[in-house]
Amino acid sequence: MNPSIFFDGIFIGSIFAVATIGLSFFYTTTGVFNFAHGALLMLGGYLTYTALTYLKLPLVFAAIFSVLLVASFMTAFYYLSLLPIRKQHITSIIITLALLLMLERLITVLYGPWGLPFPTFFPGVVKLAGVEVSLQKIYVTVSNFLVIFVFWLLISKTWIGLGIRATIDNEDVAEALGINASRMHLLSVFISSAITAFGGINIAATLFLSPILMSQMNVVAITVSILAGLGSVWGVIPAAFILGFADVIGATIFGGWFRFVSMTLVVILVLIVRPRGIFGQMERIV
Repeated sequence: MNPSIFFDGIFIGSIFAVATIGLSFFYTTTGVFNFAHGALLMLGGYLTYTALTYLKLPLVFAAIFSVLLVASFMTAFYYLSLLPIRKQHITSIIITLALLLMLERLITVLYGPWGLPFPTFFPGVVKLAGVEVSLQKIYVTVSNFLVIFVFWLLISKTWIGLGIRATIDNEDVAEALGINASRMHLLSVFISSAITAFGGINIAATLFLSPILMSQMNVVAITVSILAGLGSVWGVIPAAFILGFADVIGATIFGGWFRFVSMTLVVILVLIVRPRGIFGQMERIV
């Protein structure tokens, strides 16, 4: 394999994974498919841009500011608007679509419809296997893997993760054991929204910052979730890398216009064989 395709595939796959895992976790834990996911990606990128450019905060503090603000906003929105009616699936979908349209319009009014230059915080390139790779891409890829690992630790090895998994398995039994299911839902929304905001920051840092791109990433996240199988949180990770490599290979052979075509073809072929997706189950799993 061409080293350039390999490195780009790993980079794009890690972007897709972090951009999608929050969407899948949100659905798995709450039962609500969040169509406003792309708006949260957008908010993560634009709030960090604002903190870096206008508030002059260092990168770490700008990222923390953005992630906490997005996660807090979505948790409050879920508590006030979605938690009481989360089992009314059509109504929940309409509400998240309304939120998506509202936030997209707000960002377009405030920042304009065109792309903005996101600050470069790791300038320079290094040569890996004869291929020049930017330090910013390396940082983003490594940080994506680190976030996925921390998320795995949180869900698999802590009492918070145990409570969330128990609530997913059987909410009534979890309540009987003294677990506050509503609190677990809110924690899940906070965690998933924080990861999503972080994904938006990394997308803006290495691609570019625009409402159009973030809308496209919303479509990508939904596509990855479908390929993995709705309700499979960990299945999103291999699915993201499959589509990441499909994206890069398609663009390398046929040009940039073929990116979404190649990913769509992969999804169609998989769904013909596995209608529920690669890791799809009858129940939501985490």
